[in-house]
Amino acid sequence: MSKIDDIRKHYVPRITPDRANHDVLDWAGPDTQAARFEVLLRRVDLAGRSLLDVGCGLGDLAGLLRRRNIPVRYTGVDVVEEMLARARQANPNERFLRADMFHDDAADDPLGGETFDVVYCSGALNLNLGNNLEFLETALPRLLRATRDVLMVNFLRARDAARDPTYFYYRPADVLSVLHTLLDENRVEIIEDYLPNDFTVLCRIGGK
Repeated sequence: MSKIDDIRKHYVPRITPDRANHDVLDWAGPDTQAARFEVLLRRVDLAGRSLLDVGCGLGDLAGLLRRRNIPVRYTGVDVVEEMLARARQANPNERFLRADMFHDDAADDPLGGETFDVVYCSGALNLNLGNNLEFLETALPRLLRATRDVLMVNFLRARDAARDPTYFYYRPADVLSVLHTLLDENRVEIIEDYLPNDFTVLCRIGGK
């Protein structure tokens, strides 16, 4: 079974009409999902820029940007078509594509090498697929390749408290060890002031 099959097996049964979006996506609640989005909105000026939302799920970020009247050229990508169908229904004027950003065959990339001012990835790397740390060495360079200016990724944080084996919990040092092979240290920032079990990595490529 491929990793995408594992992802589909986890999420597709959760996509039911009676289930709230945050519950489908495995967030603890709407407030924790919103807290992660607020880190992006607080730290990155999106007005007039292009944004790629990797692992966009049900399109909740697109809805928030619309409600806040933030003029951004939004593209959401996900590997679960059933999620994308619900995202398109809720956000009919936005662009949603089925795309695996981490596929080895560039011919399968519907983005065709397109780049964006900002690339954002919220929770898409948190499902425990058995090789998360190894996969970071593929995932982070691919995400960086897609941005012209800013990359922001959030992770569940490894702490001493009991962990749910469904998810993978990262140490900031492990993420930084990969990023520091790709970027100067002064272009990478760890943000930890919003949730006790989470951290966000902010990479500024273009120096803006």
